[in-house]
Amino acid sequence: MKKTFWILCALIIFNFLFSIYRCSAQIVDSTEIQTEEHKFEDIATEDVVLEVVQTIPKRASLDSVQMRKHSPKKASWLALIPGAGQIYNKKYWKLPIVYGGMGTTGYLIYYYGKKTAYYRDEYVARANKDTANFNPKLADMQDANVLENRNNYRRNMEICIGVFAIVYALSILDASVDAHLFYYDVSDNLSLGVKPKIHYNPVNGVMTPSFALVLKF
Repeated sequence: MKKTFWILCALIIFNFLFSIYRCSAQIVDSTEIQTEEHKFEDIATEDVVLEVVQTIPKRASLDSVQMRKHSPKKASWLALIPGAGQIYNKKYWKLPIVYGGMGTTGYLIYYYGKKTAYYRDEYVARANKDTANFNPKLADMQDANVLENRNNYRRNMEICIGVFAIVYALSILDASVDAHLFYYDVSDNLSLGVKPKIHYNPVNGVMTPSFALVLKF
């Protein structure tokens, strides 16, 4: 009887210890699983963060490339060649203006310069008494008139040189401005209209019909 009792007690104690061992093993296993899950989450989080960090510079670089796709600086440098900046900006309708302005003033510079040299040579020959170089076509013209014509043509030539320089500078400025506004888009909903309006003067209580400019965005 005692032997059976001790055997039963031993079985109960063994069963209790075995239960404790299984519980501890499950706790360890669950802890390891949670640790592995945390590691996986940490790795996934690091991958996402790394991906975001790597993606942002790429997108920024792509945006910068798109912004640098049409360069105002390049347009200005190209505009040093008359019309090249307008061609770069695809404003082909401005080419006749650039070439017409510079071509006309360039021709006038040549014309007035030739006339200036024509009367200058005659005046110099007369001043030096160099009869061999007298121009027979100007034999009836007084010395003062020859000098006056020389001065007038020279003044006109200098004015044309100034106009040519202005047209040239404006073509460069125009190319630079167009390049800055190359991606600028005006909405189709933008409009300017005129509508009637009654203006009320609170001082004398007079109502005056008028018109108002309405700018709609």
